[in-house]
Amino acid sequence: MNTFAITGMTCAGCARKVEATLKSLAPSATVTLEPPRAVLDEPVGEQALNAALAAVGKYRVSAEANTQAVEAAAPTWIKTYYPLLLIVGLIALGAAAGPGWMLNFMGGFFVVFGAFKLLDVPAFANAYARYDVIAKAFKPWGMAYPFVETALGFAFLFRFQIPAMLWVALALSLIGAIGVIQANLNKQTIQCACLGTVFQLPMSVVTIVESLGMAAMAVWMLAV
Repeated sequence: MNTFAITGMTCAGCARKVEATLKSLAPSATVTLEPPRAVLDEPVGEQALNAALAAVGKYRVSAEANTQAVEAAAPTWIKTYYPLLLIVGLIALGAAAGPGWMLNFMGGFFVVFGAFKLLDVPAFANAYARYDVIAKAFKPWGMAYPFVETALGFAFLFRFQIPAMLWVALALSLIGAIGVIQANLNKQTIQCACLGTVFQLPMSVVTIVESLGMAAMAVWMLAV
């Protein structure tokens, strides 16, 4: 495995552009924005990578300064997951505005998280297919998932067929958890697509807790 620090990236769009360029030389290339780095399984030289990147922008990779650059750019846990914590916190607060907090929370959660995925469905589908067990085998599922998730959220908010929707939420959450757990056990350095590709969130135990938490809520609501 070869790891390179990357300079010149300022947004998720830059990361996607750099990753697409590197994949032309190394199909296994994975690029993250926080920290700014590329991981390749193939032994591709730094000069060749920079030659390819020069054609698409002012991006450069550096193997020599990689360790220092990655460590210097490594964000704290709070900084990394701040977007996720803020969004979940606001959903939890808004859910208290009316009766049925748990259903309100689940509805808000699925609507908001689905909305972020809808901002760039193809990019989400590509990211999702890296770890989701169904999307890996059937790519159209990645394209459909944002719409399914958003519709499920509105079903909870409008109290439509709640028992059936709880079973759907349980199935989606457990299937999602399987892919996330596998990715963590395999120590894959990939982006979590829970908030689409707007934020560069690494796959971690936090993602597992998120998926299993929604599954637990569904089980609780089915049991009561």
